[in-house]
Amino acid sequence: MFFPPVSKQRLAAYVHMSFLSNYTVLPRFKWVDDVLALDISSHKPLVGTAFQSFRIINAYSTNTADHRIHSVQPDVLCPELGFPFLVVGDLNIHNPLSDPLRHFSPKEIASSTRYFEKAAEAGFAILNPPGEYTRFPLVGKARPSVIDLAFANPPLLSLVKNWEASLPSTGSDHIPITITLATPSHNQKPPRRRWADTDWETLDPIIKDFKVAAPPSCPNPAKLDEWMSESLNRLVALLKGHTPVSRPSHHSKPLWTPHLTVLRREYHNAARRAKKHHTPHMREVAGTSKAGYFMAIKAAKNKHWSSCLLTATPQCLWTAKRFTYGRAQTRFPSLPGAEAPLQMKNVLLEHFFPPKEPFSPPPRLRPHASVPPLTTEEIAAALSKCSPTSAPGPDGIPYSTWKQVNRINPSILLSILAPLVLLGYHPASLNGSNGVMFDKLGKLSYESPSSFRIIVLIRTFSRLLERIIAARLLTAARLRRLLHPNQCGWLPGLSTYEACLTLTNDVKTLQRPRLKVSSLFLDIKAGFDNVDNNTLARILREGGIPAYLVS
Repeated sequence: MFFPPVSKQRLAAYVHMSFLSNYTVLPRFKWVDDVLALDISSHKPLVGTAFQSFRIINAYSTNTADHRIHSVQPDVLCPELGFPFLVVGDLNIHNPLSDPLRHFSPKEIASSTRYFEKAAEAGFAILNPPGEYTRFPLVGKARPSVIDLAFANPPLLSLVKNWEASLPSTGSDHIPITITLATPSHNQKPPRRRWADTDWETLDPIIKDFKVAAPPSCPNPAKLDEWMSESLNRLVALLKGHTPVSRPSHHSKPLWTPHLTVLRREYHNAARRAKKHHTPHMREVAGTSKAGYFMAIKAAKNKHWSSCLLTATPQCLWTAKRFTYGRAQTRFPSLPGAEAPLQMKNVLLEHFFPPKEPFSPPPRLRPHASVPPLTTEEIAAALSKCSPTSAPGPDGIPYSTWKQVNRINPSILLSILAPLVLLGYHPASLNGSNGVMFDKLGKLSYESPSSFRIIVLIRTFSRLLERIIAARLLTAARLRRLLHPNQCGWLPGLSTYEACLTLTNDVKTLQRPRLKVSSLFLDIKAGFDNVDNNTLARILREGGIPAYLVS
């Protein structure tokens, strides 16, 4: 425990012993008696940042004899520092920014404004949610208030994950407050691009003049990877630079309208006037305003829901079902012997992606003989089968963007993809993917990775190259009669309907001479993940598939 060396103790700080074994904590008492500062330092960066120092100030500010100046001044609480700085304490000030529904006297406004102005000048932000009470008087007629405040400077603000007052009472009239810090990568989701709002009007002439550098003349895998990545990254940076970033908020709702904003403002104003004047007329006006505001919200919800149902498509019916029945409980794996996140990750990766013999590319890439040149028609045909609503991979670029780029300047995608097809090489830089894991319904236990399934999202550009090669492979396999006559899956124009017709025809054909017919259905578990690359390549070569497709 740390506390200032004064006769009357008003504040203290407790630090867990395990924390002291990893970090250095230095208490500082050079300010006034009612301020305690803790300087936390380490030889390595703190909380996943580049800073090795972190300061916390705990303050207890009281009124002085003239009742206009507090014992702790704003300059002491909010200095401008270049490292993370957190200010907490019972400051005994009342301000509309922290308690918007309270009626304030001129003296309260004057004494508290100095603190908030100083905090704003130094770049500090208040962490308290507006109107969240922190003090509940146990006796007397005083009403609840917000006087326990927390401020964070810019280096710390990005690390603040949560502020909440959900702990049980400690017996005091002040409730305990929890402030949680997390690394920025865990605290903030990556910004999501609004691809539907891309500025194509500005991009159109730039895309038309975009040129792809010529591929290396004597390429090896490293040089070709570098060329492809540089060309693709230039194009991706151009697209992202003209696409706005969404800034979602947990307060934003698709049903919200400007009319509701006006009603909310009128409701809050009426509630403040009712608290200030305490007349029956003002209370009646506030009640009417409140009823009208919430009735308007209910009407907006019903209108939005009816609009969603009227404009529903087969693709969004499952969303409507989820809104109606709610989300099912998400189950998290509890794997034996895997308690830490890193251990759990390794177990899941070994299950979903069993180790295979590593593939070593040839040291030198040479163009294959008799390779049909890639055409813009092939690329357009492959893009036409890509759904614009498919979830993209790590690059975050949807197929609709690639379709628009190809419409404006078909030579861009052709210039990047044609050398890859000619050399029969899939760049290693396109192998990145995002894995999304879901729990399987109806499992008795979720202590095994087999109770979950994973969906792998690869980069859309890689999927485009895959579709082009798959179309050529299909044509070659049909010409060489490598496909079974009853093969229906993956083939265009054939589906489950044809498979059912084939099965029904075979059953009836065998039943005519009064034979007994049985059907055996097999589900090969994890068959796709365990395909052996060398065996598959050997089968394709023996079947006469062109070498560039096998490669």
